[in-house]
Amino acid sequence: MKKKLIPVILLSSILLAMPQGSGGTVSAETLTAGNVSFLYFNDGHEINPVVDKLGTRGGVARIKTLIDSVKGDKIVAFGGDLGGGTLFGGVFKGFPMVEAFNRIPIDLANFGQHDFDAGTANTLELVKASKFAWVSSNLIGKDGKPFGNVPQYQVYEKQGIRIGVISLTTAMETTIQDENVKQSDVIESAKATVEKLKKEQKPDLIVALTQESVQDDKLLLQAVPDIRVIFTEEEAEEKSFVYDFDGSGKRYIFSPQGNMGSIIRLNISKAADGQLTLTNEILKVDEAVKEDDQLAGLAKEYQSKLDQELSKTIANSESDLIYGDNHESRFKETAIGNLIADAYRDYYKTDIAVANGGGIRASSTKGNFTLKDAKSILPFGNKIVVAEVTGDMVAAALETSVSAVDKLAGGFLQVSSGTSYTYDTTKPIGQRIEKITINGQPLNKQQNYKLALSNYMYTGGDKYTMFGNAKTVVGANEALTDVELLVAYAKKSGTIRAKEEGRINVKGFTDIPSDYWAAQDIYRLSNKGIIRGVDDARFAPNQMVTRGEVIDFLAKALVLDQKALENEGGLKGLEPKNPLTREEMVLMMKWIYETKTGKQLASTEESPFADDAQIAIGVKAAVSGLAKQGLLNGRPGNLFAPKDTATRAEIAHVIWSLLSL
Repeated sequence: MKKKLIPVILLSSILLAMPQGSGGTVSAETLTAGNVSFLYFNDGHEINPVVDKLGTRGGVARIKTLIDSVKGDKIVAFGGDLGGGTLFGGVFKGFPMVEAFNRIPIDLANFGQHDFDAGTANTLELVKASKFAWVSSNLIGKDGKPFGNVPQYQVYEKQGIRIGVISLTTAMETTIQDENVKQSDVIESAKATVEKLKKEQKPDLIVALTQESVQDDKLLLQAVPDIRVIFTEEEAEEKSFVYDFDGSGKRYIFSPQGNMGSIIRLNISKAADGQLTLTNEILKVDEAVKEDDQLAGLAKEYQSKLDQELSKTIANSESDLIYGDNHESRFKETAIGNLIADAYRDYYKTDIAVANGGGIRASSTKGNFTLKDAKSILPFGNKIVVAEVTGDMVAAALETSVSAVDKLAGGFLQVSSGTSYTYDTTKPIGQRIEKITINGQPLNKQQNYKLALSNYMYTGGDKYTMFGNAKTVVGANEALTDVELLVAYAKKSGTIRAKEEGRINVKGFTDIPSDYWAAQDIYRLSNKGIIRGVDDARFAPNQMVTRGEVIDFLAKALVLDQKALENEGGLKGLEPKNPLTREEMVLMMKWIYETKTGKQLASTEESPFADDAQIAIGVKAAVSGLAKQGLLNGRPGNLFAPKDTATRAEIAHVIWSLLSL
């Protein structure tokens, strides 16, 4: 889908109080035609700004400053996830964020799955402590009514504009589940709520707050045409996304930066004829924003409480324990994963122990290993239970573990000492596991084994449904939490010597499934040693490549002189360490084609791509000629994207196409 950023028109707003109930009512104010700002942010795990390799972002004190800076009528919405998921969330269970949001103030919130990480009882207490409204259109309580008796929608009437808001939550299988909350189908729930909203309130605009992927948001917009705007969860930590759904400028999907790194501002204008105009702006929540003094003080108080509680040393670590910038614990063996699984097995003396990679949320450095380190690594406090399972169940669990490694799914299993397995990413889902050993022996599918695992997985979370007939040895009521077991193991060891030991072996690339568009080209070149992965399990298909890297790849694959390739291929005098653009890629391809075939590349005046006008005059003939030969692919939307950098997958496809001439 084509992304389109729209310039902002500054608007105004006054906040309305939001009543509780199955549907929100309207408190009408001045009904003259005008403008309203809808402000949205989400992913509020940390009360203080997050500071990491991406810079500084978020923090409730900066959020308040930005919201206060928007004058006039406004509606402030939080998209979900204010508890769990990090050390801060795990210790305080969301209450500091509710306190901060009460002070900002915000108007309404959607539930994220992490808001249930401490159980539904804690979630209900969060709702009770909130001065703002929680809204849910698809979470149902034990009594069959909306969870927590929160409204299914809210309506605001400001400046003569009636705005209806619905809220939808998915992925409840990734948090603590009990009988007090059930996730209903998103699209069916949305259809029913929208019909109810239209009948009861007749809004001018319907907005959905969602906790789901952008791809699912697109399906929602297709299925429910009355929804014009979706504010969804974060797609990335480093930037925000705005999708003009059908290119009309009338229907949008907005995804703000993770960790409250940005606020999406939707500006809603109503003309005299009743027509609405939507424009938007991204407000960055970074170090350039001055912190509100009172909320900065609140954040400092909570940070002090956290530091005092967690600063005690419990062991010494001989090396860094790396979770990984690329979420390595979700697709390969890691030392930190080994440590955690070994902690479970050591305490319960089981044959096997597994730890889901998605539950590992931080790294720790060499030296003093503190309670803070342990709680940062395992912030959810999952109960670790013990079950007697068959080898067949173990095999099924490992197949499930590796079924979505290309999506970095959190259910990937780290395993304890004595257990190992091999999986092949090029094989179909359900057939990827090749070899499993337990205590040095091949897995016996008929034998019974004692397995330690989180109660979350044992009861079906992350699609682990194979344990239905297993015998419970240590249930959740008697079990210790994951972090308690890690702390006990660290104290017992005194010195942590965790390392990778070959417990998990990966064949292929975890981010290149067999149905990936360039999979054959990538694996062929990899087998020839021409292009290797960025590590032993990943190819990184969307990562950019430098000019120097591409020259090296092409020279090796096609037995060409690197200097000639650089000079004659259009890169003479250009910095080899800089990224290769797609236009530069085409000039190199043209020279290689003509050199290898001895033929002049035929071309037409125009390329077949929708953005032909953006292609440089000196490159256009090469683009059209290579496309005519079937050697050049565009990008989604029939775009060539001439100024974009070429990706590793695109270069692999190009090299194999040229090799095949």
